[in-house]
Amino acid sequence: MISQQPFSPSPRWLPLHLLAGGIAAAALALLFPHHSAASATPSLWSLCGSSLIVLVIGLLLALCVGLIVGLHARQWGAHAERSLAFLGRALACLPVVVVAWAFVSGWIGSLGWPVESLMPAPFPDTQASGRVWFAQALWLHFAPALILALPLCGEMVHAVIVDGTATRDLEFSLRSRGVPASSRLWHHHLRQLLPLLRVRLQSLCLVAPVYLIIIEDALHFLGWGGWMAQSMHAADAKALALGFASGAGMMSLLCACACLLPGHLKPASGAVPALAWQPWLFWSLGLLPLLSGSPLLWLPALGLAALLSSSAAWFHAWRSVQARLPLDAARSFGASREEIWRQHITPVLLRMVGAWVCCVAAQTLLGVAAACALQPRLVEKLAAPLAGLYRPLAIASVQEASQTLADPAALLQSGGGIALAALCLIQVSRIVHPRLSPEPHVR
Repeated sequence: MISQQPFSPSPRWLPLHLLAGGIAAAALALLFPHHSAASATPSLWSLCGSSLIVLVIGLLLALCVGLIVGLHARQWGAHAERSLAFLGRALACLPVVVVAWAFVSGWIGSLGWPVESLMPAPFPDTQASGRVWFAQALWLHFAPALILALPLCGEMVHAVIVDGTATRDLEFSLRSRGVPASSRLWHHHLRQLLPLLRVRLQSLCLVAPVYLIIIEDALHFLGWGGWMAQSMHAADAKALALGFASGAGMMSLLCACACLLPGHLKPASGAVPALAWQPWLFWSLGLLPLLSGSPLLWLPALGLAALLSSSAAWFHAWRSVQARLPLDAARSFGASREEIWRQHITPVLLRMVGAWVCCVAAQTLLGVAAACALQPRLVEKLAAPLAGLYRPLAIASVQEASQTLADPAALLQSGGGIALAALCLIQVSRIVHPRLSPEPHVR
């Protein structure tokens, strides 16, 4: 969901900004009517710890797989890079709820293999209890981590390939100096990419908790994400406020750990990056149970969340394109300000806005899929064509879950249609996006 947008440097003190945003979102949630009794939050620290382990494993797997596939694609040629980048975009566009339920249907339904949170594995009594406990804990965390890593791998593969085109191409000079191929790939090219990948990894830290809520709800994993899903189902404002604060704390910690990657990049300044680098999708999905009474509020809220989260990236892209416009040459030839706007700025700006609108529309489609997975009753408030498309994603009862596990064809068709629509919009956005000249290399 994130790598489909242009690159945007993260603001300075991003973890502190996330903490402040989490406190503000928690205060906003408390303004809504809530239960008089205190929300039940049994061992929230242990729940956050379990989910944090899953997040770390999923992000590390995505980073490693993205680096291996993306850097090797650079050696395989331009055709391999374009093909793998397209596959990464397609994988990132697949709704997470489809990935989670397809895993459950295939792993448990078809193969009959165990998942500790759904169908525990039977162990002989003769085995040591320590080994049994370690195996259960290992697979308990690896099952949601593997599902989480799948869409994040698509994001990271796309990011590695796209960001690799923005770095200086040292292949010819390194080859002429006799530097071995492995050293060129894993030392020079990787060192150039690391500052950009740190920003991409931070952007994934903002969307991974949203994925985790859907995954833990599908797997019945006892963690922060599953507890947040239960709070959303119950529309508990106090629990949602506490979930906003704890989720912001986890995202701040993950973004701070991502800063440990070597390399320096000038941070973004201004109000636009500070506002855009907030988990707007997380805030909007958390507030949807409190706004779901009005169908005119929750759908524009998801579109506004996608618009805000991509504003800094598109503003940065516009400034990069504007710097390459022949404005000085037009002034030297005596063009007036109106002529410059009409002939040079306006056509490019309209293409930028069109590309941004297509990208926001794709993000909104995926956001609606996540909202329907967490709030199945929202499907009834959609128009007939959209309701039929999103209805298989809204699994609200045990009977619907059993039907999905027995025959996941409707779920896969719905997820494939949504992914195809989002992918087409993103491809249109890439086509419409103006490219005036080769972009400046990142030093």
